[in-house]
Amino acid sequence: MMWDTFENRLRITGELVAVTGVRVGMSAESAMPTATDLPVIKDANGRPFIPGSSLRGAVRAHIERIVRAFETRAGNGKGASNPTNTDEWAIPPARRRQLANRDEYESAVFTESCRVERVFGSPWLASRVRFTDLPLLTDGAEPELRDSVAIDREKESVANKYDFEAMPAGVRFKLEIVAENLDDHELGLLLLGIRELQRGNIRIGGFKGRGLGVVQLENMRYEWVDRTSLLEYLMKDKVQSVDEAWINAKLQALFDSMTQGG
Repeated sequence: MMWDTFENRLRITGELVAVTGVRVGMSAESAMPTATDLPVIKDANGRPFIPGSSLRGAVRAHIERIVRAFETRAGNGKGASNPTNTDEWAIPPARRRQLANRDEYESAVFTESCRVERVFGSPWLASRVRFTDLPLLTDGAEPELRDSVAIDREKESVANKYDFEAMPAGVRFKLEIVAENLDDHELGLLLLGIRELQRGNIRIGGFKGRGLGVVQLENMRYEWVDRTSLLEYLMKDKVQSVDEAWINAKLQALFDSMTQGG
């Protein structure tokens, strides 16, 4: 299922809660002259937020690791490309140039892309999952200023001191994810990432090695629309609810696909 015809849409909303401090930074060059050495990213109104791209990248990387545990080779709807090695891409650069000369370029690219690329996209394949930016929900929350040092490993001494900002534990951010035209095992791939977020197994932002970036999803809501319910949605804004059994069925479809070659 691609984009030509509406097939289905899954909208996921919830709250991303910082279990520890969370730091998603911006460059010091982009910050105000009086800012800390390493500020957190803020919107046009000066409010800290988490870019959707940051969360999406963390979820995707986590999913890729799990997929590779089941499918070691990437391509033709299986496995996960290695972004650091072109030889381990589902469609290496030379192969993509060959496909560019074919009449059915988009179809050929989709066919040869890996399992994760088909859902989350690649440089030549549009993603079917959108992560919106996550605005801060906690009133009055401000970044904490923390001191740190850089170590000279050869001299085994302090190279320099600096400070950085991090959002404190307990703050909440508003989450929204929209996925369109995914089949059952593709939905399972996305829902696998969501479940891992709920369990606190995916860290985001910087300084994760220092214990920052632990988050959990709470207050989740799922809204489902497919072709059978599209008219009711368009006329009455009515969506179908999703329960745990529905989610588990999609996850089972994913695991069946990876373990049985389906």
